[in-house]
Amino acid sequence: MITEYLDKNKTRSLYEEAFDDPKAFVDYYYSDKCLDNRMIVSLEDNEVISMLHLNPYYINLCGKVVKSYYVVAVATKEGRRHEGQMSAVFREAFELMKEERVPFIYLMPVDESIYSWMGFEKICDFTTERIRDFVEIRKRYDVFCMRDEDYIRRMNKEEALRAEDSGEVLPDSPIIMAKITDLDSFCEAAGYFFDSDEDALKWLKSKRIYISEEV
Repeated sequence: MITEYLDKNKTRSLYEEAFDDPKAFVDYYYSDKCLDNRMIVSLEDNEVISMLHLNPYYINLCGKVVKSYYVVAVATKEGRRHEGQMSAVFREAFELMKEERVPFIYLMPVDESIYSWMGFEKICDFTTERIRDFVEIRKRYDVFCMRDEDYIRRMNKEEALRAEDSGEVLPDSPIIMAKITDLDSFCEAAGYFFDSDEDALKWLKSKRIYISEEV
């Protein structure tokens, strides 16, 4: 069964099996970041076999603020991989984003080839250092995450964890990939008509993009 899963703590064992993040970071992630995220899972006999997490952000897309999701914690139990479990979970996520008119979603891959066949393309390098001056971000970039009190609180917590060498483990050369999930709403937000997802992503890649959010 593929479903949006509300019993979030029951995904932690799979998270810990799949990722090498320090316990302090995982504790923070499940106690704080998971308060407002969404999880799509493949469920068998009440056991989570495969999952992805949708962490919400509001994105300034060249002056228009749109809702998007950062796809993280993409994992399948060892011994159940190569069964199509993850493909099914992503299909469910894509359908949900289409229904909710979410223009695009994005992720940080370990390997681009894992996601490129689903329509994800690299849009920018991941920025490892955050710019604290939001006015400066607005001046220098076309596409970036908006900030509210929760964002700033989490940013400070994640920076403190990183300073203690307890932050999320990132790929050696992290990049950001994106996928158009509702072309009509993307066109509306961009103020242009695009014939295809590929054209929309090409336009997006031409913009000055700042993404420094880890999860």
